Amino acid sequence: MKFLRRKKSAMSLERLLDRCEVPAFPAVTMRILGKIRDPALSSRELAEALQWDPALVVQLLQMVNSAAFGVAQPIHDVAHASTYLGRSQVEQVVLALAIKDTLPRTPAQGFEPNRFWYAAAFRATLASTIADQIHPARRAESFTMGLLQDLALPVLATAMPDEYGPVLVRWHSDPHVHLVDLERDAFGWCHGEVGGALGRRWDLPSTLVRGIEQHHGRDAADPDLPPANRLVSVLREARAEHGIERLIEDARDAHGLEADWMRAAVAEAQQRASELAMSLA
Repeated sequence: MKFLRRKKSAMSLERLLDRCEVPAFPAVTMRILGKIRDPALSSRELAEALQWDPALVVQLLQMVNSAAFGVAQPIHDVAHASTYLGRSQVEQVVLALAIKDTLPRTPAQGFEPNRFWYAAAFRATLASTIADQIHPARRAESFTMGLLQDLALPVLATAMPDEYGPVLVRWHSDPHVHLVDLERDAFGWCHGEVGGALGRRWDLPSTLVRGIEQHHGRDAADPDLPPANRLVSVLREARAEHGIERLIEDARDAHGLEADWMRAAVAEAQQRASELAMSLA
């Protein structure tokens, strides 16, 4: 007997999102993002725009000073942070923080917030480290995509506890099953597709939306998914060790990264992720 039977007709993603009652970003966040995306904006004006949201400033400084970013000296003001990060990475961090504040934070069947955010921080930190080696121009993008690739999980676990909760429980308990396979069998869609639909509602950059949608895809040539994110997508939220050896093998075979270097990168990312996760959970 199958674990779950697929619904006779898969619920459309739009109907699903309506059921999930996904909140919009706060108006101040949208204003800040609009300013960041204005190519005529000066560095001074960018710093001033960020200060419209004092809570965002605090979180941004916490994140940039975390071990994940490896700053040599503490950064104490938003002007310094925006200069250090650059406009593209400022946008990525603001988006990540906005989404973090928008996602459900209450535990549900199969969803434990601290575990979820540690796994997200681990993927993000490791993806950025790998990106430094194989495509450094996409380091910031790799970090954000690693952090957000599973953003649909807390939404689905909270909105569909009776249907989606057992899927997550099965995935966490059996290292030999893949979440995407369980989702498609039960519902006809996967969390990547739901995450992409969420991203469009939030007006995320199209490359980020596509990367979230495709992070478990098999098309290695997809230009919207940085190679580092394809590698870290094999890491599991629970029993992460079951994905690490495959990750090391894939990194060696696809990109020539030595196994010893990868093991050191994994160990460092695990340490950095703990600090980053504390600022997220």
